[in-house]
Amino acid sequence: MHSTAKRPPRFLLMLVGLLLCSNLATGLVAYLVIERLDERYSRELTTAVPGLHEVMLLAQDSTNTHRAAGNLLLARDEAEMNVIMARLQDARQTELDRITEIFIKGPPQAGDAQEPLWLASSNYNQALQEYLLLVANGKKDEALAYRLDKLRSIFDSYQSRQREESIRLNLEALRTSGELSAQAKARKGMLLGLGGWPLAAMLFMLVAFGVLGGLLWRQLHHIESEEKKLRTDREF
Repeated sequence: MHSTAKRPPRFLLMLVGLLLCSNLATGLVAYLVIERLDERYSRELTTAVPGLHEVMLLAQDSTNTHRAAGNLLLARDEAEMNVIMARLQDARQTELDRITEIFIKGPPQAGDAQEPLWLASSNYNQALQEYLLLVANGKKDEALAYRLDKLRSIFDSYQSRQREESIRLNLEALRTSGELSAQAKARKGMLLGLGGWPLAAMLFMLVAFGVLGGLLWRQLHHIESEEKKLRTDREF
Protein backbone atom coordinates (compact mmCIF):
# COMPACT_ATOMS: atom_id res chain seq x y z
CA MET A 1 0.00 0.00 0.00
CA HIS A 2 1.15 3.47 -0.81
CA SER A 3 0.76 6.18 1.80
CA THR A 4 -1.84 8.79 0.90
CA ALA A 5 -0.06 11.51 2.90
CA LYS A 6 1.55 14.10 0.70
CA ARG A 7 5.12 15.11 1.25
CA PRO A 8 5.72 18.80 1.97
CA PRO A 9 6.90 20.73 -1.07
CA ARG A 10 10.66 20.97 -1.42
CA PHE A 11 10.43 24.79 -1.44
CA LEU A 12 8.68 24.74 1.93
CA LEU A 13 11.36 22.50 3.44
CA MET A 14 14.09 24.78 2.11
CA LEU A 15 12.32 27.82 3.53
CA VAL A 16 11.99 26.23 6.98
CA GLY A 17 15.65 25.23 6.95
CA LEU A 18 16.66 28.71 5.86
CA LEU A 19 14.60 30.29 8.65
CA LEU A 20 16.15 27.92 11.19
CA CYS A 21 19.68 28.78 10.06
CA SER A 22 18.81 32.46 10.10
CA ASN A 23 17.56 32.27 13.68
CA LEU A 24 20.68 30.41 14.78
CA ALA A 25 22.93 32.94 13.04
CA THR A 26 21.01 35.85 14.57
CA GLY A 27 21.32 34.35 18.04
CA LEU A 28 25.05 33.74 17.60
CA VAL A 29 25.70 37.25 16.32
CA ALA A 30 23.61 38.76 19.13
CA TYR A 31 25.57 36.78 21.72
CA LEU A 32 28.92 37.89 20.30
CA VAL A 33 27.83 41.53 20.06
CA ILE A 34 26.49 41.61 23.61
CA GLU A 35 29.57 39.81 24.93
CA ARG A 36 31.92 42.30 23.28
CA LEU A 37 29.97 45.32 24.50
CA ASP A 38 29.91 43.86 28.00
CA GLU A 39 33.68 43.32 27.95
CA ARG A 40 34.35 46.89 26.86
CA TYR A 41 31.88 48.29 29.37
CA SER A 42 33.51 46.29 32.17
CA ARG A 43 36.97 47.43 31.06
CA GLU A 44 35.95 51.08 31.03
CA LEU A 45 34.13 50.69 34.33
CA THR A 46 37.20 49.22 36.04
CA THR A 47 39.45 52.06 34.84
CA ALA A 48 37.48 55.31 34.65
CA VAL A 49 35.25 54.96 37.71
CA PRO A 50 37.94 53.84 40.20
CA GLY A 51 40.29 56.52 38.84
CA LEU A 52 37.69 59.21 39.41
CA HIS A 53 36.99 57.86 42.89
CA GLU A 54 40.68 57.84 43.82
CA VAL A 55 41.18 61.43 42.64
CA MET A 56 38.23 62.56 44.75
CA LEU A 57 39.68 60.80 47.79
CA LEU A 58 43.09 62.33 47.05
CA ALA A 59 41.56 65.79 47.46
CA GLN A 60 40.38 64.84 50.94
CA ASP A 61 43.68 63.17 51.90
CA SER A 62 45.79 66.10 50.71
CA THR A 63 43.57 68.49 52.68
CA ASN A 64 44.15 66.42 55.82
CA THR A 65 47.91 66.56 55.21
CA HIS A 66 47.92 70.31 54.66
CA ARG A 67 45.77 70.94 57.73
CA ALA A 68 48.01 68.76 59.92
CA ALA A 69 51.10 70.55 58.62
CA GLY A 70 49.59 73.90 59.59
CA ASN A 71 48.71 72.64 63.06
CA LEU A 72 52.42 72.08 63.78
CA LEU A 73 52.78 75.83 64.33
CA LEU A 74 50.05 75.72 66.98
CA ALA A 75 51.80 73.17 69.21
CA ARG A 76 52.36 74.55 72.72
CA ASP A 77 55.02 72.09 73.78
CA GLU A 78 57.12 69.22 72.49
CA ALA A 79 54.60 66.55 73.52
CA GLU A 80 51.84 68.25 71.56
CA MET A 81 54.25 68.69 68.65
CA ASN A 82 54.92 64.93 68.63
CA VAL A 83 51.19 64.13 68.59
CA ILE A 84 50.53 66.49 65.70
CA MET A 85 53.58 65.18 63.84
CA ALA A 86 52.30 61.61 64.19
CA ARG A 87 48.95 62.70 62.75
CA LEU A 88 50.73 64.45 59.92
CA GLN A 89 52.76 61.35 59.10
CA ASP A 90 49.63 59.18 59.04
CA ALA A 91 47.79 61.65 56.82
CA ARG A 92 50.76 62.01 54.51
CA GLN A 93 51.21 58.25 54.20
CA THR A 94 47.53 57.87 53.31
CA GLU A 95 47.94 60.56 50.66
CA LEU A 96 51.04 58.90 49.21
CA ASP A 97 49.26 55.55 49.09
CA ARG A 98 46.42 57.23 47.21
CA ILE A 99 48.86 58.74 44.73
CA THR A 100 50.37 55.31 44.16
CA GLU A 101 46.93 53.92 43.36
CA ILE A 102 46.24 56.74 40.89
CA PHE A 103 49.62 56.43 39.17
CA ILE A 104 49.70 52.66 39.33
CA LYS A 105 51.96 52.51 36.26
CA GLY A 106 54.46 54.95 37.72
CA PRO A 107 55.22 58.52 36.68
CA PRO A 108 53.34 59.51 33.51
CA GLN A 109 55.17 60.25 30.29
CA ALA A 110 55.63 63.81 29.03
CA GLY A 111 52.43 65.02 27.43
CA ASP A 112 50.28 62.48 29.23
CA ALA A 113 46.90 63.70 30.48
CA GLN A 114 47.88 62.90 34.08
CA GLU A 115 51.22 64.71 33.93
CA PRO A 116 49.91 68.03 35.41
CA LEU A 117 48.58 66.25 38.50
CA TRP A 118 51.85 64.38 38.94
CA LEU A 119 53.90 67.57 38.70
CA ALA A 120 51.60 69.39 41.13
CA SER A 121 51.94 66.52 43.61
CA SER A 122 55.74 66.54 43.29
CA ASN A 123 55.90 70.32 43.77
CA TYR A 124 53.76 70.14 46.89
CA ASN A 125 55.85 67.30 48.28
CA GLN A 126 59.04 69.33 47.82
CA ALA A 127 57.51 72.44 49.38
CA LEU A 128 56.16 70.41 52.29
CA GLN A 129 59.60 68.96 52.99
CA GLU A 130 61.14 72.45 53.08
CA TYR A 131 58.39 73.61 55.43
CA LEU A 132 58.89 70.64 57.77
CA LEU A 133 62.63 71.30 57.82
CA LEU A 134 62.02 74.84 59.06
CA VAL A 135 59.66 73.52 61.76
CA ALA A 136 62.15 70.85 62.83
CA ASN A 137 64.87 73.48 63.21
CA GLY A 138 62.62 75.55 65.44
CA LYS A 139 62.24 78.41 62.94
CA LYS A 140 58.55 78.94 63.51
CA ASP A 141 58.45 82.50 62.18
CA GLU A 142 60.17 81.49 58.96
CA ALA A 143 57.96 78.40 58.73
CA LEU A 144 54.82 80.53 59.13
CA ALA A 145 55.99 82.95 56.43
CA TYR A 146 56.88 80.06 54.14
CA ARG A 147 53.48 78.46 54.71
CA LEU A 148 51.60 81.66 53.91
CA ASP A 149 53.74 82.81 50.99
CA LYS A 150 54.63 79.57 49.20
CA LEU A 151 53.15 76.40 50.65
CA ARG A 152 49.55 77.63 50.51
CA SER A 153 49.73 78.76 46.87
CA ILE A 154 51.42 75.50 45.87
CA PHE A 155 48.71 73.56 47.68
CA ASP A 156 46.00 75.58 45.92
CA SER A 157 47.57 74.70 42.59
CA TYR A 158 47.72 71.05 43.69
CA GLN A 159 43.99 71.03 44.48
CA SER A 160 43.23 72.81 41.21
CA ARG A 161 44.94 69.99 39.32
CA GLN A 162 42.94 67.46 41.30
CA ARG A 163 39.68 69.13 40.25
CA GLU A 164 40.81 69.27 36.62
CA GLU A 165 41.72 65.58 36.69
CA SER A 166 38.35 64.61 38.18
CA ILE A 167 36.56 66.67 35.51
CA ARG A 168 38.66 65.05 32.78
CA LEU A 169 37.91 61.56 34.03
CA ASN A 170 34.21 62.36 34.32
CA LEU A 171 34.08 63.71 30.75
CA GLU A 172 36.02 60.68 29.51
CA ALA A 173 33.53 58.36 31.21
CA LEU A 174 30.62 60.26 29.63
CA ARG A 175 32.27 60.12 26.21
CA THR A 176 32.86 56.38 26.51
CA SER A 177 29.28 55.86 27.66
CA GLY A 178 28.06 57.77 24.60
CA GLU A 179 30.21 55.68 22.29
CA LEU A 180 28.93 52.45 23.84
CA SER A 181 25.33 53.64 23.50
CA ALA A 182 25.90 54.54 19.84
CA GLN A 183 27.48 51.15 19.19
CA ALA A 184 24.61 49.40 20.94
CA LYS A 185 22.07 51.25 18.76
CA ALA A 186 24.01 50.45 15.58
CA ARG A 187 24.33 46.79 16.51
CA LYS A 188 20.65 46.70 17.45
CA GLY A 189 19.74 47.91 13.98
CA MET A 190 21.99 45.30 12.42
CA LEU A 191 20.44 42.52 14.50
CA LEU A 192 16.93 43.70 13.68
CA GLY A 193 17.82 43.70 10.00
CA LEU A 194 19.33 40.23 10.25
CA GLY A 195 16.40 38.83 12.20
CA GLY A 196 13.72 40.58 10.15
CA TRP A 197 14.74 39.39 6.70
CA PRO A 198 11.95 36.75 6.55
CA LEU A 199 9.34 39.50 6.97
CA ALA A 200 11.06 41.58 4.29
CA ALA A 201 11.18 38.56 2.00
CA MET A 202 7.49 37.89 2.61
CA LEU A 203 6.57 41.48 1.84
CA PHE A 204 8.67 41.33 -1.32
CA MET A 205 6.93 38.14 -2.39
CA LEU A 206 3.51 39.67 -1.71
CA VAL A 207 4.39 42.73 -3.76
CA ALA A 208 5.81 40.54 -6.55
CA PHE A 209 2.70 38.33 -6.57
CA GLY A 210 0.51 41.42 -6.57
CA VAL A 211 2.36 42.89 -9.55
CA LEU A 212 2.33 39.58 -11.42
CA GLY A 213 -1.35 39.09 -10.60
CA GLY A 214 -2.13 42.58 -11.88
CA LEU A 215 -0.22 41.93 -15.10
CA LEU A 216 -1.94 38.56 -15.53
CA TRP A 217 -5.38 40.08 -14.96
CA ARG A 218 -4.61 42.81 -17.45
CA GLN A 219 -3.46 40.26 -19.99
CA LEU A 220 -6.57 38.13 -19.48
CA HIS A 221 -8.75 41.20 -19.78
CA HIS A 222 -7.00 42.08 -23.04
CA ILE A 223 -7.52 38.55 -24.38
CA GLU A 224 -11.22 38.65 -23.48
CA SER A 225 -11.56 41.99 -25.27
CA GLU A 226 -9.92 40.55 -28.38
CA GLU A 227 -12.23 37.51 -28.33
CA LYS A 228 -15.28 39.76 -28.07
CA LYS A 229 -14.10 41.74 -31.09
CA LEU A 230 -13.57 38.55 -33.08
CA ARG A 231 -17.06 37.27 -32.20
CA THR A 232 -18.60 40.56 -33.19
CA ASP A 233 -16.81 40.53 -36.51
CA ARG A 234 -17.97 36.96 -37.24
CA GLU A 235 -21.61 37.81 -36.53
CA PHE A 236 -21.51 40.48 -39.18
